[in-house]
Amino acid sequence: MLRMTFQRLLRGVSANREAKYWAQGIFSWEDLERYLTPQDNLFLDQEYLFASARAAFEAKDAAYFTNLLDRREHYRIPLSFPEKTLFLDIETTGLSRYYDVITLIGWSYQGKYNSFILGDDEQPLRTALTDAGVIVTFNGSMFDLPFLREGFADLPIPPVHIDLRFLAKRARLSGGQKSIESEVGFKRPSHLIEIKGESAPILWHQYRRGDLDALKLLTEYNYCDILGMKFIFDKVIELIVKQQKLPNNISKKLPKFFNRKESLPIKKGSIHELFKEISFSPYKGDSGPKITYRSLLDTKISPLKVIGIDLTGSESKSSGWCLLDGTKASTRLIESDEDLITATLAAQPHIVSIDSPLSLPQGRISVQDDDPGRHQYGIMRFCERLLKKRGINVYPALIPSMQKLTARGIRLAALLRSKGVPVIESYPGAAQDIMRIPRKRASLDMLREGLKEFGIQGNFLKEQLTHDELDAITSSIVGAFFWSGKFEALGAEGDEALIIPDLETDAAIWNNRKIIGISGRIASGKTTLARYLETRGFYYTRYSMVLAAMMREQGKEPTRSALQEFGNQIYNQIGQREFGRKLLETLPDQGNIVIDGLRFADDHAFWIETFGPAFYHVHLEAPVELRKARFKNRETNETSFEEAEAHPVEQQISMLHPLAHEIISNEGEIQTLYSKVDHLISYHLSRLKCQ
Repeated sequence: MLRMTFQRLLRGVSANREAKYWAQGIFSWEDLERYLTPQDNLFLDQEYLFASARAAFEAKDAAYFTNLLDRREHYRIPLSFPEKTLFLDIETTGLSRYYDVITLIGWSYQGKYNSFILGDDEQPLRTALTDAGVIVTFNGSMFDLPFLREGFADLPIPPVHIDLRFLAKRARLSGGQKSIESEVGFKRPSHLIEIKGESAPILWHQYRRGDLDALKLLTEYNYCDILGMKFIFDKVIELIVKQQKLPNNISKKLPKFFNRKESLPIKKGSIHELFKEISFSPYKGDSGPKITYRSLLDTKISPLKVIGIDLTGSESKSSGWCLLDGTKASTRLIESDEDLITATLAAQPHIVSIDSPLSLPQGRISVQDDDPGRHQYGIMRFCERLLKKRGINVYPALIPSMQKLTARGIRLAALLRSKGVPVIESYPGAAQDIMRIPRKRASLDMLREGLKEFGIQGNFLKEQLTHDELDAITSSIVGAFFWSGKFEALGAEGDEALIIPDLETDAAIWNNRKIIGISGRIASGKTTLARYLETRGFYYTRYSMVLAAMMREQGKEPTRSALQEFGNQIYNQIGQREFGRKLLETLPDQGNIVIDGLRFADDHAFWIETFGPAFYHVHLEAPVELRKARFKNRETNETSFEEAEAHPVEQQISMLHPLAHEIISNEGEIQTLYSKVDHLISYHLSRLKCQ
């Protein structure tokens, strides 16, 4: 085919001009040389170009013609160098180059199929790729080649790549490989027809667990994909040369890549000659997960309790609910928000992990399509765009089918946080991909087995649970990753974050910091205790510092009464959670911190969501008469004790008492208070992470 290619070999020869030459019976460079007049030499060195093309052709230099031809015409190169053309297909644990790995690479070269299994010697693959001049894939531009470059250092990819997905479109064939196979008449063996791409990770997981037949079936599937690619390539070339109106005597001479002798047996279990030459060995690597629950968290001191919720978009449909108490998972199906909240509060979890969007894209104010920011800010959040880039399939938060779920998730999280319960957003599908556990859509049995291998126990191992309950278990596991510090928070600045496991992150800072939040009624000793902690190396901050700065910017004097009133306005306008974010922006990234003046249950939830087990909530108590006396001794008497304590911003402090990790009575000498907090720092905070 290359020897009858004239495009770009001579200046001004277009596809139309080339077709006219063919119509005139000019089918080789020699024919064209004889046809051209001496005047053609006025425009270019005709003899030199023909000579260099001949030299490259004789040397089978595919790279030369890659640079010479337009990309649309690269299909001509394998037709001229069939013995230098390699068909390749890969199998992986999933679709994400960021998280998944190649498990099997199959290739057909010079009439022979070979395969590489994860953990094998790479040299046969490298040798074949080095020798080849052309590589043919289906959708390899988007999948196979990027995976190969990510997984193998300096892999010698041939200079010419033919992606059949795009070449087939020239012949008006579109869709996935299997749909095109059906359209062009390629028939797969009956035992392989139902196997799809999502089956490959399952077969690999089965092989890792000792099923050698699963590896054989995976290899058959891969080999069949390559046969299908060859069949499609031949059919596409037939259609293209018909479009170009090549004479039959020319088109019949073009090489064929599909050989019926290579076809797999129709019956399952029949041994093909191919598999007599391939050695299938038991899996040599570690068949278990990279990390287990027990290595993730030390549960000997105090078991972590996480609630996982696989939320549905309607209260009329059951949501999966799981209590993960240490390594034991107990699941239920719950319908209403009221019942979800009741069950969750009764469990007294350290953290709640909800599988649902818990925020809107920045700039949006509602889930509805009539939102004024719909066209400017879109329907997808930063975390969803990032997961898409990493190859994780995720639905945008505000596509029509997700709008009710997103609204419900935001509402449920707000209700729980208002009661002091910290909530994170999780995505079990992404977590399962990262943990290399098959998703529920692929196999519920394999998902169950993966959870078991991770170290989770419970009735789900004996009973047939719904996929919602299994996802609720995974969601609760994400909460455990969060608590351990082995997580990544996906979100733009100011966004609510989506939490996903991160097995590689260094959790040292997360686990070694001490963040103490202090609550209590007026004059209970909050600032006295916080300032003492400052002398112990803690960074000191308080909510009123942010309020005071905001007031000064508006030219107002931040007196106690003014701060109380302004704080109440801020709470009503932007909410306590956003106020907490403003305070968070002022805090250092490392070191210990003391936060003076928690007043709302939301504060307790927010700081646990921000710092996890590093946050320790101390609530101070003192008799009212003692507090009143302290107040009178230190205040300017601009307002009375009774008025200050009756202010709306002080009314939710009673809710913080049952939420606190430590209750300290402060009615004695100041040194007694200091001794109590010294003991707290040296003993409790150094040992307890789940209290």
